[in-house]
Amino acid sequence: MTPAHDLKGRNAGRLLLVSYWFPPFTAVASIRMGKFAKHMLEHGWDVRVLSAANTSPATMPLEIPKELVIHTPWSDVNRRVEDALAPFLSRFRPPPPLAEGEPEPPRKTTPFRALLRRIYHELVLWPDNKIGWRDHALEAGGRLVHAWRPDVIYASSPPMSSFVVADALARRHRIPWIGEFRDLWIDDPRYEYSALRAWFERRWEDRILKRAAAIGSVSPRWQDRLSKRFGRPTFVAMNGCVVSDFPEVPPVEPQKSGPLRIVYTGHIYESYRDPSPLFQAIAKLRLQPSDVLVEFVGTELHSVKPIAARLGVLENVIVHPPVSYRKALQIQLYADVLLHLQWCDPKEDGTIASKIFDYLCARRPILGIALESSVAAEIVAKYRGGLVTNDVDKVASQLGAWIEEKKRGGISPLPAEASQGLERTLQFETIRAVVTSVVSSGVARSKTGPALALAES
Repeated sequence: MTPAHDLKGRNAGRLLLVSYWFPPFTAVASIRMGKFAKHMLEHGWDVRVLSAANTSPATMPLEIPKELVIHTPWSDVNRRVEDALAPFLSRFRPPPPLAEGEPEPPRKTTPFRALLRRIYHELVLWPDNKIGWRDHALEAGGRLVHAWRPDVIYASSPPMSSFVVADALARRHRIPWIGEFRDLWIDDPRYEYSALRAWFERRWEDRILKRAAAIGSVSPRWQDRLSKRFGRPTFVAMNGCVVSDFPEVPPVEPQKSGPLRIVYTGHIYESYRDPSPLFQAIAKLRLQPSDVLVEFVGTELHSVKPIAARLGVLENVIVHPPVSYRKALQIQLYADVLLHLQWCDPKEDGTIASKIFDYLCARRPILGIALESSVAAEIVAKYRGGLVTNDVDKVASQLGAWIEEKKRGGISPLPAEASQGLERTLQFETIRAVVTSVVSSGVARSKTGPALALAES
């Protein structure tokens, strides 16, 4: 295949993108990585992608030629162990016999099974539960590098297995690589393993990342931490939005009738994404479903209704099944208010969920349940995008104001400047400059990777 060329007709270089998540398989990371690959192709880079197949429903458009993407198989290491342990565990509590034609019930987690799972996760899943992709990726990546040698490898994580794959390929073939943190590794506030494992894993992370030519992140609050920790050049390229992905040009005409519709789209991390302050505000104001409805559209939403029932607002809550990315954008356009949830702990102040950028580009007001000290709150305030707080009284006051505004003719859209400067392409330009600098440095790989000078973002 003829390589892509830039406007001057020169091939900019060869880029191998390593990302477990990639279109058409749906995930937040797939959106970013798919758009990034397209951006680099459009700017003259010859791009190949090493990814995993069948990781989720294939509902996203693949915006680059499919022959540029290697989707490898992967092994479900968790299921494999569960199956291996099943005969042993059944000796302790044999399952009741099934009637003819009766489906097998879901497996229940007993304390003993939970203990075994914990031990297994601690000892085997290094660095994460996607390690079953590593060997498949390394085999396919090795074949690709022999047939088509990249100038640079760009790996995006999580899963951190992407870093493991990229670093191994880089060392074997003496190719510089760049690591991108969409979430942190050992320093992630949701790190779930023991202190003993963290001690060993931190040193493994140090060895891997100190071999990278450069390290990027999606949050400006992480840059200094990453630079001091690994001693490598660092950069920041936040997420963004693509206005042309919306099925209609934002903003749409405000909805003028019915209850105030507050909509959340995406995934809920149980115990870390808690809508309780919103539900408490609804209960405090004694709002009926005719006053306000909170709708959740996405995956892993099973914790929402129990919380709503406990706080006495179940009738105000609707949970919908997941939809495609572009359908989610359409739903955002027609909401009165868009809901953002973040763990209300200072350890997550630096996290920026990518949906905030879509929300701002949809030009609908945002209600964020997060600490007012978070970078998410700073972004929403900067673009005059709504309210971010975990204060129930402040949430209740804002709900009352929005309900009255809708009664007067609909919730006004955000100002035009709320979506200006948030395009993904502007952030990708930072990455492109870094990738170009790594390739043009022309320094052979050493133990710590090539020297590189980057401008601070």
